[in-house]
Amino acid sequence: MGIRIAICQQRPVEDIGDNLRRIEGFIFQNNADLYVFPELFLTGYRADAVYTDDIGVTVDRLRLLCNERDIAVAVGAPMPLSGGTADSFLFITGAGTVRYDKLCPARFGLYSEQFVAGSVPVLAEFRDLKIGLAICYDAFFPELARWYAWHGADLIIYLSASAVQSKVYFDRVLPARALENTVYVLFCNNVGRCGKLTMAGTSRLLSPLGDTVLQMDGTEGTAFTYADRAVVLSSRKIRTHLADIPSFFRRS
Repeated sequence: MGIRIAICQQRPVEDIGDNLRRIEGFIFQNNADLYVFPELFLTGYRADAVYTDDIGVTVDRLRLLCNERDIAVAVGAPMPLSGGTADSFLFITGAGTVRYDKLCPARFGLYSEQFVAGSVPVLAEFRDLKIGLAICYDAFFPELARWYAWHGADLIIYLSASAVQSKVYFDRVLPARALENTVYVLFCNNVGRCGKLTMAGTSRLLSPLGDTVLQMDGTEGTAFTYADRAVVLSSRKIRTHLADIPSFFRRS
C-alpha cells in the first residue's frame, strides 16, 4: 500500500513558535502520511541551539496533532544529552516520539564541536515500514546504513543541514547507501543562508536500487512522493546484497 510523504524543504527561522506554526500549516494545507523537515528545523541551525522547555511543549503539540490525523512528523531539534546537547531526530506519531541522537557529528566549519555524539542507532516503525533515523554527516558512514538494513529497515531518512560545497559528495554517497542496502533513502535538507553558509536544498528520495525517484532544487518548496515496502521486497530479489553478505562480515 505504501505511504505518501511530504518532503518539506524549508528554511527555519530562529523562533520555535514560528517554526511550529509552519509545520502545522503544512499539515493543515496538505494530505500526506509523513511530513519530513530538515535537521534542527525547530530552532534553526545556529551555534547556540540548545534544548528549551518550548521544544518539549512543541513536541507535545505535534504528537496530539499526529494522533488526531493519524500521521507522522520527522523533524530535527537540539535535545539534552549527558555532557551537552545532542543534534536529534524526532520521529513523532500519535503513539509517542522516537528520538535518535546523531552518532557522527561533523567536526569542521559551522558544525565544529557544537554537539555531543549519540550512542545507538534507532529504528522507528510507521504503518508497515521500518525506518532508520539518521542525520546529515551520518551518510558518510556506511556502517550505520548497513546496521539499519540488517535490522529490517525499508527506508532510511537523513535530515540534513548541508551546504552547497558538500552537494557533490552527497550526490555520490546517497545513491550508494540506497543501492548497497536495497532501502529507500530520503534526504531532507535545509535551504538558504545559514550564517556564512548557503544550504544546498536538493532534497530527494532514492529508490532501493539507487535511482532518483524525486529531487528538488535549491529553493524552498514541498514535494510529495511515495514509499512502498513491496518495492523494497521486490528490489531485494533483483539485487541480493543483504542475503549474500558473507558470515564473516555479519554483526549482531
